[in-house]
Amino acid sequence: MKKKILSLFLVAIMFFSVLTGCGLVSRNDKNYYEAIVATITYTDGTKDNITKRELLTAYSSYGYNYVQNYGYTTKKAIETTLESVIDSYITRRAVVDHYKNAHEDLFNDNETTYLWDKTYAAVLSNLRGYLEGYKSSSEDNSTSDQNSSIFVDYTSSVKLIDGVIRKNTPATTIRDTYEARYVEGHAYDLDYLKDGEYVFKELMYDRLNELTTLGDAQSKRDWNNAFTKYISVIKENYTYYTKTNKEWMLFEIDRVYEILKNNYIAEKYEVIYNRQAYQDEDTSLVQVQDVVEKYAEKVRVDYTTYMAQNQVSTFENDVLNSIANVDYVLDNGSQYFFVAPIKINLLDSDKTDLEELESKLAAGLITPEAYERAVAQIVDTNRNLVSVRNATTGEVESTMSVQTLADRLTSTNISVEEYRKYFYLYNDEDTYKNADFNAVFGIDGSGNVLANSTYTNDNIKTAIAALYDNGNAQVGDTSMLVQVDDGWYIFFYAGKVENLFDGITKDFTLNANQIATLANAKLNVFSSKTVFDVVFSEISASGDFASFQNENMHNLRSNTTTDIKMFNKNIKDLYK
Repeated sequence: MKKKILSLFLVAIMFFSVLTGCGLVSRNDKNYYEAIVATITYTDGTKDNITKRELLTAYSSYGYNYVQNYGYTTKKAIETTLESVIDSYITRRAVVDHYKNAHEDLFNDNETTYLWDKTYAAVLSNLRGYLEGYKSSSEDNSTSDQNSSIFVDYTSSVKLIDGVIRKNTPATTIRDTYEARYVEGHAYDLDYLKDGEYVFKELMYDRLNELTTLGDAQSKRDWNNAFTKYISVIKENYTYYTKTNKEWMLFEIDRVYEILKNNYIAEKYEVIYNRQAYQDEDTSLVQVQDVVEKYAEKVRVDYTTYMAQNQVSTFENDVLNSIANVDYVLDNGSQYFFVAPIKINLLDSDKTDLEELESKLAAGLITPEAYERAVAQIVDTNRNLVSVRNATTGEVESTMSVQTLADRLTSTNISVEEYRKYFYLYNDEDTYKNADFNAVFGIDGSGNVLANSTYTNDNIKTAIAALYDNGNAQVGDTSMLVQVDDGWYIFFYAGKVENLFDGITKDFTLNANQIATLANAKLNVFSSKTVFDVVFSEISASGDFASFQNENMHNLRSNTTTDIKMFNKNIKDLYK
C-alpha cells in the first residue's frame, strides 16, 4: 500500500498568507478554527492534534487543485488534503525521533540561522505587499536576469541507473553549507530564550520596525501604513486574540516561522531516508513507476477531456496556444507541427512614419501610388537592419541587413545547430527563446492553416502552408521572408506534434520498461529537456499538490503511531 507524502513541502508565504480556506469559509470564530479535525497518537503515548485552521491553510495552498485539475469532489479533495497533513505530521515526527536517537540536535547553528533568514525574508515580503505602489515579486521578476538571447541548455537533475532514479549532483544540505551568524556566542535562533525574552525574535521585530524610521518622510509614512494594513489583516483572521501591535507582529513572526520550520523538517526526511535506505547514494524518493503512473494519469485526463467529451475546439485552442499543457494529441483530421520563428522588427521611427503615411492616404493628402512608393522605401529589406548579439553576453554588437539574413537562412536546408545560433542571436522575438516548446501551427483537412492569434496575418499563413508542403516538410526547412505590419518573419520547421504512444484509450497505462521513450522524447529540437524531466519535476517539486508517493509512508504510520482519528463532523461543513 502506498500513501502520499507531504503535499506541503514548502508552503508559499505571500502577503495574503494569513487568509485561509480558499473561499470555503469566512468565519472568525476561535472555536470554529481551532476545532480538532484529526488526532495522531504515537507509540510513546504522545499525541498531535490537527486543527481546522491547519486543514484550511493546506487546502488553500494546494488542496483545491484536486478539484480544479483532477476532477475530485470537494469532499474528496478535503479528505485527501487532510490525509496529506497527517502524513506531514508523521514524517516530521520521524525526523525528530531520528535526531533524538542519534543524540543530535534537530537543528544545528547553520540551520537555525537559515530559518531565521527565511522567516525574516517571508515576513518582509508580506509587509512589502502592503506598500503603496509596490510590485509583487512575480512582476518584479517578469524579466529574468538571464539574457534571453543566450542559449542555456537544460540540465536534468536526475539520471536513470539500473531502473533507479539517481540525482546527478549530490545534494548539499543547509546543515552542511549555510553560514551561521552569532550574537554574543549564540546563533540566530528564534526559539532561543534568555531571561524570559526571545532574543532573536525581538531582533527580527526591531529590524522590521526600523523600516518605519528610515528614509524620508514619505518612506516612513509608507512603511507605517504597510505595518498598519498588515496587522489589520492578521487581526481579522485571529479576532479572538487581544494584543498590542508589537505583540501582533511577534505573533505573525511565530506563525510564519512555524510553517517554514515544519516544512524544513519535512524536507530533511528525504535526506535521512536516502542515507538509511541507499547507503549514502543520492537516490530520489521518486521512483520510475511514479513517473510512469503520473504521465499515464496526465494522458488519461487529456484523453477524457478531448476525446471522451469530444471537446475538439478546446483541444485546438490548447495545442495552438499552450502546448505545454497538452499530453494527448487528438486525431481530429488536422496535422500539428512545431515552428521556430525569427522576427525582425521595424524601427519605431519607421512604424511612426508608416502610421503618418496611412493618415495622409486616408485624408487624401497623397495618392495611392505615392503611398505605395513610400511604404516600399520604408520596408526595404536591404535598408532595414537586423541586430546581431554577442553569444556570451547577449548584447547587440553589430547589424546586418534583413535581406542578407534571409539569404543566409533560406538559400539551403539548414541544420538545427546552425539555425539555433540565428534563433537566439539574430531574433527580436523572445517568446520562444529558452522555452520548453516552440510555436505550434496546424493544417486542417481542407488545407487551411491553423494558428493562434499572434500569427493571423495572411502572409504568415501562406508561408506556413508552403513550409508544411502537404506534409513533406523536414526538420531544417525554412520559409521565405514573410512581411507583416511591424517587420518580418522567417519560420523554421521543427517537427510534428504527435503522441508518444499509439493506441491511447481511457484506460491508457504504461510500464517501467517504456520509460526509455519518455527519457528520450525531447520537448524541443533546440534543447535536451525531455518528457521524463518534466514529469519528474512535477512530482518532486516543492509544494506540488500532487506530491510523489513514498512507499515508506505506510511503514511510518505502522511503526510510529497507534491510532489516527479523523473527525468528519468537524469538516463536513466544508463540502456540504
